[in-house]
Amino acid sequence: MKPRRMRIKNNGHAAQVEIDAAAAPRIDDGGLAGEYIFAQFHFHWGSDSSMGSEHTINGVRYPMEMHMVHYKTAYGTIGKAVQQADGLAVLGVMFEISQTDNPAFTPLVKALKEIQEPSMTIEVDAQYPLRAFLPRDVGAFYRYDGSLTTPTCNEVVTWTVFDQAVPISEAQMEVFRNMRNDHGHNLVNNFRPPQALSSRKVFMSYSGTGSDASSMKSLGLAVYFLSTLAVVVASV
Repeated sequence: MKPRRMRIKNNGHAAQVEIDAAAAPRIDDGGLAGEYIFAQFHFHWGSDSSMGSEHTINGVRYPMEMHMVHYKTAYGTIGKAVQQADGLAVLGVMFEISQTDNPAFTPLVKALKEIQEPSMTIEVDAQYPLRAFLPRDVGAFYRYDGSLTTPTCNEVVTWTVFDQAVPISEAQMEVFRNMRNDHGHNLVNNFRPPQALSSRKVFMSYSGTGSDASSMKSLGLAVYFLSTLAVVVASV
C-alpha cells in the first residue's frame, strides 16, 4: 500500500519526509518489543561519496544513510515515546553509488530541487510504497539499543541497521548536496560520527554470507544472534 502524499522538508539540517496515508505504516517482529508506528524518514550525507553514513559495517562508511523513525504504539504519540527507554525504533538504511538512477528516488529527488533553501516544504503525490525505499533483503540486519543522533541524543532508540545497501546515483546524490543549510552554505556532512560501542551488545539477525560475525569480533564488537530472523514491515 503506498501513501497518498509525501510532505518533503528542507529543515536546514536534513531532508525529511512525512506521509499522508489511509493507515499509518507499522513495524513489529524481528525481536522488537512491540509494535511501532511510522513517523518520518530523513537522510544524512557527506560532501562526497567517501562519507555520510552514521553507521559503518565492517569499517565501511557509505555516502548516505536514511533513518525511518517509528514510535511505540503503546505510548500514543512520539512526544511521549521519546521519554521512554524503548520509545523509538529506527530503521537505518545505507546507500551505495550506482551507475544509474534509482527510480524509486526519482520523485523525491525531483522535489528536493524545489526546496533547496532551508525552511522550504513541498507536497507531492506518492508514487511508491515505503517498502521501495528499503533494501530487497530486510532479513539481514544488526540490532542494538542506542540514542538519537541529533540533540538531545535521547537514549531511547532500538536501532535496526540493514546489512544490504540501496543503490543511488552520483547525480541523485548531488541534488542532496546542493541543498542549503540555515547558515546559507551547502547542506553537507550532516552526520554524527560513529560512537564508541562501550558496553552495548550488537545483535545480528543471521549468519552466512555478507558482513560476518568473526570479522566484527576481531574489531572488538560483541556480536550476538537474534532468535527471530525478520523485521515485518506492515502496511507500507
